[in-house]
Amino acid sequence: MKRTFQTLVIGASMAVGVSAIATNPAQAVTFSFNNLNETNTYTGGSNGTFIKANATAAVKALTDKDASSNVELWYSTENPTSNVGFTATQGKYSATVSSVTANDWNNFGSQWLGDLLNSYKPFQTVWNGFSAQSKSLLTSYFPSLGMGDPNIGGFQFGKNGGVELQLVGHLDVKDKLYSTLDSQITEKWKLITSTLTLAQQKAMGDKPTLQTIDALLLKANSSQKTLLTTLKDLVNLQSAVEAYKGSIAASEIAKVVTGGQTYYAYSFNSTASGITASDDGVSYSAIYTWQTKGYRSTPEPSVVLGMLGIAGIFATQRKLKKISG
Repeated sequence: MKRTFQTLVIGASMAVGVSAIATNPAQAVTFSFNNLNETNTYTGGSNGTFIKANATAAVKALTDKDASSNVELWYSTENPTSNVGFTATQGKYSATVSSVTANDWNNFGSQWLGDLLNSYKPFQTVWNGFSAQSKSLLTSYFPSLGMGDPNIGGFQFGKNGGVELQLVGHLDVKDKLYSTLDSQITEKWKLITSTLTLAQQKAMGDKPTLQTIDALLLKANSSQKTLLTTLKDLVNLQSAVEAYKGSIAASEIAKVVTGGQTYYAYSFNSTASGITASDDGVSYSAIYTWQTKGYRSTPEPSVVLGMLGIAGIFATQRKLKKISG
């Protein structure tokens, strides 16, 4: 009889915990999209499928706790021309997450570059040796890096209305950075050699080297020297990227507007996702987590339930001991 009484009391205590959660449920997050036609949802894992312009699939990917399922904002190209994304609302809190345009790069490009150089110190020395013209030119390349069409693998509000995003990307963007520099070097080299005779072009070759650039600098006029100096800086940077032994982790970038402030969400700290995308077998290999300053996570309802249940059991056990004593 005593054991039965204890079981009933403990059960009643846990029921009170469940009731507390039921009467104070967490407010659901609602989502609205400003251009659904430019969203592309991946359902997750290495065998996932892509679903275009579907709000239900997008919301599921943003809230299913599976970071590999994600929503790409502005999927038609890698260089967005407008801020496409979604607005999330939970009670009094609201946040808009969108793609990043060339105009946005003008606002935060120097901040991003500073964080990049701080994360990869070997490139800081190379950058410091560049001419002012080269720095300006390289900065203008940022929008063409194809990082403004972010894949959002998870969104949630924190206790204080802060925001956490999970960005799905590549573990190593070194090859992408190298190829971007290569295309710019090729373009500048063609522009320079177009002023040379066919014999001179043949002697210079299809690819510039530091030796050929220095040889041309000796005979160049002032405008040619500016172009050649920039080309030399590009070649030096490409060589530094090629020589770098580690991986270069850098997420794509999302624009986040919340609490009256504008943030640019990105990270240089990656976690392996354990999967790759089903279409190319390369993408989605990394997860990057970004949070607003002071973000505090909200515990899952199941965790709260467990804590209330355990607390109730201990409290009941203490009462029973008093009664039996």
